[in-house]
Amino acid sequence: MKVLMKPPNAYMRGVDEKFVKAFLDVVIGLVLVKSRPASGYRIIERIYKVFNVFIAPSVLYPTLHSMVKKKLVVKHKTTRRGGIFMLTASGEVWLKEMVKALSNIRFSMMLLTGGCEEYLSSTSLLPLLVSEDLEPPDDHPLLITLRARRTLP
Repeated sequence: MKVLMKPPNAYMRGVDEKFVKAFLDVVIGLVLVKSRPASGYRIIERIYKVFNVFIAPSVLYPTLHSMVKKKLVVKHKTTRRGGIFMLTASGEVWLKEMVKALSNIRFSMMLLTGGCEEYLSSTSLLPLLVSEDLEPPDDHPLLITLRARRTLP
């Protein structure tokens, strides 16, 4: 029986798409940090440019409106229907905390793969989210477990 494998780019695209959809609010926040303020169309355009993932307006705008309700983003009307979105001060704090949490996920992957940073850095997604000078959090659950087993100093 012959097993058909997807080309590596297909897996990367799938991961990028899952990430963007699962963390759309974080991705929007990152777009607004980079190119603030921005219209909904500009946000869609930027997500597509960076991740090669199209987010439909019917998905983007409910997320943006939810972020407005949570006071993470503010909308400034430019026309009767249109407007531009901008991160609020509390949105910036929230975004920093979310990126920090995603950094913990990256560190978990490094621990689980035996520190194969070369493998992780070859992915298109992780370097976009966290810097190379990743410092392991002392309270990371895997580190605590490994220290308890005395496999780490």
